[in-house]
Amino acid sequence: MVSHIFLARFFLVGLGVIAIYMAVFGKSPAEISLVPCIFHSITDVPCPGCGMTRGCIALTHAHFAEAWRYHPFAFLAVGLAIGLSFFPLQLRDAWNRSAPFARNVVVISGIFLCLSLWVYKLCA
Repeated sequence: MVSHIFLARFFLVGLGVIAIYMAVFGKSPAEISLVPCIFHSITDVPCPGCGMTRGCIALTHAHFAEAWRYHPFAFLAVGLAIGLSFFPLQLRDAWNRSAPFARNVVVISGIFLCLSLWVYKLCA
């Protein structure tokens, strides 16, 4: 079974490899197409996570405004991956010490914010 820590580290190493590739070949995040969005391919409508990969890649080059435009949750994804990679026990302990109600509020708020951002982007 693959652990969350391994996946977080794999994600960060992958971002690093992509960042090096982009630096060597002079590519921008808009030119990189790693994972095609199946939802977008089928419906021709961007999914709630569309832009997340490009946002994470933009973060590797410290293009913060560009990353924010692609998807604001890229900051959260990279931050959680860094935290889980380097401080797994502290993160787990902090999550376990928090009340179940607080954990539910965090998860539901995250889902609500992601879906709200999606609807905003669809209407804009």
